[in-house]
Amino acid sequence: MSFFRSALLGGWLLLASVMQAQAGSGATPVEQSALYGTEEVTFPNAIDKLQLAGTLTVPQGAGPFPAVVLISDMGAQNRDGSVRGYQPLRLLAEHLSEQGIAVLRFDDRGVGKSEGDNSATTTLDRVKDVQAAMLYLRTRPEIAAARVGVIGHGEGGNVGLLAAAQPLPPAFVVTLAASGQVGRDLLANQQAAQRMVASADTSQTLGKRRMLAQQALEQQVASMRASGANAAQVETAVAKYQLNQKTEAQNALTKALAREQAMLEIVRQNPDNAQVQAILANMMRQDNAELDPSQARTLAARRTTTWYRSYLSFDPQQYLSNVKCPVLLMQGLDDEEVAPTNLALLEKGLKANRTVTVQKFEGVNHVFQAPETHWPLVDNVRQPIFSYIALSAIREWVRQR
Repeated sequence: MSFFRSALLGGWLLLASVMQAQAGSGATPVEQSALYGTEEVTFPNAIDKLQLAGTLTVPQGAGPFPAVVLISDMGAQNRDGSVRGYQPLRLLAEHLSEQGIAVLRFDDRGVGKSEGDNSATTTLDRVKDVQAAMLYLRTRPEIAAARVGVIGHGEGGNVGLLAAAQPLPPAFVVTLAASGQVGRDLLANQQAAQRMVASADTSQTLGKRRMLAQQALEQQVASMRASGANAAQVETAVAKYQLNQKTEAQNALTKALAREQAMLEIVRQNPDNAQVQAILANMMRQDNAELDPSQARTLAARRTTTWYRSYLSFDPQQYLSNVKCPVLLMQGLDDEEVAPTNLALLEKGLKANRTVTVQKFEGVNHVFQAPETHWPLVDNVRQPIFSYIALSAIREWVRQR
């Protein structure tokens, strides 16, 4: 059975179980703000027989309100999408609810208060979780049942699009850096890019590394001028430096990508997890002698999970032509995990849909942080913030739906 047909079956099964889903939900008020109320909620995925837990924010005032389900990126994510203290999904939820839109965000399977095994959860399983979340919202009297949409980050964007290609689709889909590539190609590019981060501090963003490189270049130019170099000599030296940097980076990326593709093929061609893990751990340590053996085994084990193996063959193009609802495709141009070229692939797959909007954001990275020059200083340390331009674009587009 194809990926899409399996998803379609899941949609019909969820439709048959809607009454069971309504019966198993629960909500607990947690806090109130001036503009919205917040509840801890649980709701069932009746198909896979597990409970999911999350946070529902509902605007103050008379409803019913439009609503969205937030869908996290790949990996074990909590309801806030936390990344080193930065909580993009929480920031997005609170902003939208301040503007009159109800938002449900929830812990992935096996994370926080949600049941299940995250490593065994496939992309198709995640679609069923999102369908369950939408069903739950449609049972709430303060929610406009016909105006429930989804906003997905990374893989979550693909999950939202796949949910839109089935029965009981969302009213609209917003994707934040969704992929248009086959899973194995995206993973190879992501893992190769991670090898390219020169700093030991892998939390450094592309914007920060560009800034540091520019500072180094400016120091070199200042040194040349202090030594008596004229403008033509400085210009020639800068051009040569930039060309060398670009060539070295491209050669290193090509080499890293070839290595990652080789490892992915080992996973694809060999079903023996123990053997694959031993091979990958050995290759990783050959590439990085400083890598601890236990850490290498842990990294290798992540590449043999049920999710990882299934995602290698995940192809977004299989279902995009079946998406009929309005879609907003958003992409940060400083994204190193999902290349901006994925927008063209998604647009191609959605060409039969007449209600697709595309928006790109300069200086915005994969987790939709604003350019670092815009981050506020707290105790002399810059703190990451969600791009307000992107927040505003999401808010206005959802309102128009």
